[in-house]
Amino acid sequence: MGTIDLHRSNSRIVTSFLGSCVFVAVSFWLVLIRPKVSTDTIIPGSFRDYEMRVGVLFFGLGAFVWGLKLFQPDVVVSVGPQGIYDRRLSTDWIPWKTIRAIKPLQFWMSSYYRLEIDPEAAARIHWTRRARFTSWLNIMFGHCYWISGAELIGGFPALAEAIGRSRPDR
Repeated sequence: MGTIDLHRSNSRIVTSFLGSCVFVAVSFWLVLIRPKVSTDTIIPGSFRDYEMRVGVLFFGLGAFVWGLKLFQPDVVVSVGPQGIYDRRLSTDWIPWKTIRAIKPLQFWMSSYYRLEIDPEAAARIHWTRRARFTSWLNIMFGHCYWISGAELIGGFPALAEAIGRSRPDR
């Protein structure tokens, strides 16, 4: 069995990027024009003015993050006999022998795979900053790493099928 490469879904990323850009434009327009809507006017220095300025920053940051994702490599996750290589988590393969358990997880409306990694082996794996940060955030679920299928073509079902076919201990 060969390596299965899962590519990023450009349509989801472009949609999120354009949505963020639209919200930036609307917030920026509200800051500059300060339209009068019925009895409410956006007065300089008011809370509404503050909200619009924060909207420009918040959605601008979102547009920046989604814009960076547009330039990421096309292949996001590779699954093969040697293990899992999620470029969002590590800079190299995560061998199957270091993965204690891999369990599907539903959190709100998103599906993930939760990787429980042997702590000694985890120290030798070169994790990305994002992986270390999210592992720290997910400490209430145990020291584990999550793989999402949201940014992939085919989503979580494609990820589940790739892991199911390549996993040695089915």
